[in-house]
Amino acid sequence: PRKPHRVAPPPPTPASTPVAPPPAPLVQTRTIERGSFRTLLDSEVQKPDGKVVGRAVDMVAGPGGKPQEVVVNLQGFMGVGDRKANFPWSAVRINVQPKSPAITLALSPAQLQIPDRPKAGGAQAGAPEASPTRLPMLDTTVERPNGAKVGRVVDVLIDGSAAPLAVVLDVSDLLEKRRTIAADWSALHFVTKNNALEAQLEMSDQQLDASPPYANDQAVRAVSPNSAAAATPATPPAAPAASARGAQ
Repeated sequence: PRKPHRVAPPPPTPASTPVAPPPAPLVQTRTIERGSFRTLLDSEVQKPDGKVVGRAVDMVAGPGGKPQEVVVNLQGFMGVGDRKANFPWSAVRINVQPKSPAITLALSPAQLQIPDRPKAGGAQAGAPEASPTRLPMLDTTVERPNGAKVGRVVDVLIDGSAAPLAVVLDVSDLLEKRRTIAADWSALHFVTKNNALEAQLEMSDQQLDASPPYANDQAVRAVSPNSAAAATPATPPAAPAASARGAQ
């Protein structure tokens, strides 16, 4: 009798090498939809009765980045007699509806008057200056903790509750055209250095290059550094070595 032909079993499938996870993105982004905020610079400022009195030209931040004052360029007659005045941020009300004054000052008529001498609770004459507890945001230079320049603040985005959401930074180099990004307000660190308050942002050049540009007609993608990107990916565990018995 003929013995049946034995079919050899298939060879064992080799163990697949674990696929390394993709690298973490350099920056984190938070989308801020148009219509949910207003820009600060050059926004119209009105009294509670709806009369426009000027335009916002700056915001003064205090320790921790808490807004303290809004700086308004008060309108004179035919542009004559314009002057700047500071009003407490607690009086700022933001209207997010477009084509309307963005800022309403919830102050009494007496508080809205500009006195010859500054009085507490009302307008303060003169442009703000940096101090250990005050930082005018517009045109201030944001640096890294090591002192390297990140960019210059060209605007501040404010939501309907008058809370700052992000700053628009001009991060252009001398040899390239103007480039702006939106940095998340929570990513800023406010520290006192050389007897003055300053804003710092710990983002490398690579992270700035990876940041999406800021555009006036599109949703804003506010960036902050991704701490996970700095961590080295975990090395996959090595396969266990064969025992001496198994090798034999």
